[in-house]
Amino acid sequence: MQGTKKTVVLILILASFRLGTAVPVTGATNTKTDVPDVRTPALSEQAREDAALALIRFPWQKLKFQIVFMPPRHGFRAMIFPDKHRIEVYARPQDDTRLLAYDIAHELGHAIDVTRNTSETRKKWMKSRGINPATPWFGCNRCSDYSTPAGDFAETFALLLLGPGHFEGRIAPSPNANQIPELSSFFPEFRQKP
Repeated sequence: MQGTKKTVVLILILASFRLGTAVPVTGATNTKTDVPDVRTPALSEQAREDAALALIRFPWQKLKFQIVFMPPRHGFRAMIFPDKHRIEVYARPQDDTRLLAYDIAHELGHAIDVTRNTSETRKKWMKSRGINPATPWFGCNRCSDYSTPAGDFAETFALLLLGPGHFEGRIAPSPNANQIPELSSFFPEFRQKP
């Protein structure tokens, strides 16, 4: 009987955790600030995915992109399909919620780029990041984008959204504190409200 009570208590705890942090892929962002790093094997993949989405404090739904979690895919962490308005996240079992959130944020940076940026804003971006404006914005299809201006834009968006720790850009160094205000201006949602 004692074991049954412990099981019921654990289920209730997990259910309350899931209800408290769940953000459906089609729902609104969560306003909680204490989203845990979910690595506990007892929690479902869905709970980990929901917790990662809860870390995305950006109205990504307005971009009208669907975020779909998929099985791991060798050589890729996530990918955007702009023509389908779809982002696929290839979650690995060992990925913590913060890394999943960073993968999502990187792809959302691409979604912002393809839906809002113009050749003029892209040139401004490259200038502000010290990237030669003659550099092609995109790399090859299905190649790593860390050495492209598009990848830098996406990585910087993820850094602005989630903080340091996972920046992988190679075309320019990770932005420093003095650059953050200028770079944030490329994302209207980050502008300070009076």
